[in-house]
Amino acid sequence: MKLLVLSVTSLLASHFVFANQTIEGNYVLTTDNVHNGVIESGSTQEVTLLGDKSHFMAHTSAQFLSGKTAQGGNIIDFKLSNKVPSNTQYFLGNVDAQGTYSGTWFAANGSKGDWTLTALQPNTVTSCRDILDAGLSQGDGVYEISTYAGEKLSVYCDMTRDGGGWTLVGSYPRLQPGGIHRIEEYGDTPETDPNNVTKLWLYKGDLSVFSDAKEQVSCSTTNCTDGYSVYGLNFTARELELVRYNWGASDRVEKMPKNSDKPSCTTSLEPGATVYEGCVGTAYLGGNVADSTVGWQGDILAPYCWVARGTYKPHSSGSAICSYGKEPNGSQWALLWMR
Repeated sequence: MKLLVLSVTSLLASHFVFANQTIEGNYVLTTDNVHNGVIESGSTQEVTLLGDKSHFMAHTSAQFLSGKTAQGGNIIDFKLSNKVPSNTQYFLGNVDAQGTYSGTWFAANGSKGDWTLTALQPNTVTSCRDILDAGLSQGDGVYEISTYAGEKLSVYCDMTRDGGGWTLVGSYPRLQPGGIHRIEEYGDTPETDPNNVTKLWLYKGDLSVFSDAKEQVSCSTTNCTDGYSVYGLNFTARELELVRYNWGASDRVEKMPKNSDKPSCTTSLEPGATVYEGCVGTAYLGGNVADSTVGWQGDILAPYCWVARGTYKPHSSGSAICSYGKEPNGSQWALLWMR
């Protein structure tokens, strides 16, 4: 195995390697001599990359490499030359969500084949935000992420609304009866269709990979256009945990006995948007202003407006309608997003 020393930064952007848009370290370049889209009996050499995405290069006593990337690091092209005898291979390819480049190489003498460039310590994406920041988004849909524990999850990513990069981390189906006391009662299979929710589930992994939260309740249309949405930005992991605990009636009471114990929220992402302490209206906190903010499973007009409904209406199905005097009737669902 030959060692080729290179410097490359900013080819990708994942939670660990992508976070500061650098990939410095050891990689394996694998090539074969059959151009069919599959590596067959390939030869490998270890490479260590330095530089930036607009131009990276490296050389040893035997070889020289120079190239660039385009489209935010999605597309790569480089050439690898032997100094003696003179011979140059030209490489062109793209990157996948795990940070592995692959493509086709060819040379002036007519030889050609396939190649991959893989990190010896693979890049890991732990949220939809990682994928978006890496420039790897293919629009709204299902993507694979990894938890800190190494578990692979196929989750739904909203890459287009509210700035994009939102991971669906919780869902409450319209036909699910109330009476959910603890977040541990939720299932472990992710919901992958936010517009036709059939799975009762919550992401139970480490929330430190996220910093923002969005909750949508009383949804019955595509993108929850008829429901209520609230937002929390730049939250600590503990604040995000409290948001998640609101999805269990007993957890909610034990962790946040007062409404002011809940994290604050806004009802929009517009600059200067009003911040609601405890994510409820001021009158509900003891003030004099009659507000009707719905969020983190609470509403001044209907204080029982959370999806699980606790013991209050254990036989009412789905998300609360969040309108005074109207009980869940199996027509609404709720969603929890983080990024």
